[in-house]
Amino acid sequence: MITGMAKQAHQKTLSTQKGGFVIEQRSIYDDSLLPPAEELAKLKEINPDIVTWVMERTAFEQEERLKIAKYEFRGGRRYNITALIFAFIVIIAGLSFSTFLISNSFNIVGTIFAGGTLVMAATAFIHASKKTNK
Repeated sequence: MITGMAKQAHQKTLSTQKGGFVIEQRSIYDDSLLPPAEELAKLKEINPDIVTWVMERTAFEQEERLKIAKYEFRGGRRYNITALIFAFIVIIAGLSFSTFLISNSFNIVGTIFAGGTLVMAATAFIHASKKTNK
């Protein structure tokens, strides 16, 4: 999901030696990229044009962050589609080779190869679904 605001993340960890427990706190919140109003007022006293410049730079930075987020999203999606295509090709090739072996009277080897191909495919898909659910 692409949002219009930048994200700030902070993590605090507390651990104790005696009790053996760890407390971890993560907080993620939106950041407006603009300095606080008080700081902008002080800057305006120094130079009246600085607020306009800060606003333009903030808008530019936000646009660039959105471009980066969109690029990362598209790249991840391309990677997933390519991985699925290659997985499909490997499965079809393995099952075709198994069919070839079985049709040439190598029943045991062909069956073992087909079973191994199916187990490998199922394991890969289960591992991939666990990775995306995290």
